[in-house]
Amino acid sequence: MLATPSLDGGAPVLFVRDTASNADLDVELLNHDDHTSRATLHPGSAVRSCAWRRNASLTLSDGRAVPNSWSLALSPGIATPFGVEGVGELLPRDSAAMVARISRLVSAIPEDSVSAPFRGLPIVVRDAWRFQLADGSTVAVAIAMRSLNVESNPRAQAITLIAEPDPSSSAGQWRTAFSERVAGPEDRVEGMDLLAAFQVHGARPAVALVREGDAGLQVEIVERIAPGVWTVRWSSSALPCAKT
Repeated sequence: MLATPSLDGGAPVLFVRDTASNADLDVELLNHDDHTSRATLHPGSAVRSCAWRRNASLTLSDGRAVPNSWSLALSPGIATPFGVEGVGELLPRDSAAMVARISRLVSAIPEDSVSAPFRGLPIVVRDAWRFQLADGSTVAVAIAMRSLNVESNPRAQAITLIAEPDPSSSAGQWRTAFSERVAGPEDRVEGMDLLAAFQVHGARPAVALVREGDAGLQVEIVERIAPGVWTVRWSSSALPCAKT
């Protein structure tokens, strides 16, 4: 199971495989910190008649109020979180260097039919984060935007990017390890947000990302399968009723 706060009101939205059970679930709450909180998730009604997607409520195991800062709930023992730094938390010099690096990487991503209308347009890094893996290597996650300001039909492109230092470069360059693009009307294109970064126990580093789509929240787990290579491990858009 996996849960995350709804973007409009903050109430938990639960994605669950066992659609027949309404039993309470023990969970660990993650955010951008390097530790978790234990809580109990109470499944509720189906969202948009989708049995795999539920409304839910949440209580902390020690009776305290649920913190507003939680962003992801997983089954206990599934993952150990990495501490995440936002670009706004860095020193100005480091922040500027990170934004410039992300912009260069985005501009170097090969073009496709989706990105062709946005070729050459300015890149705006909407948000960026970084964290360190257990071996000390750094990973950056970023959301960049391009806008096509046509008065009758303004359009936008959102690029989600994961990058790592390139070990083959002696100049300290970085390489793109994962990228994903969506494009459409400017008022409907939403970039991803980073929910949490974590090490799956007995497996690999991963990040959880979220965006608001036509069918509600869309959550993706992107996993590092090799140095410099990340891929989508799970997406809520693959659920049978995700398009309803």
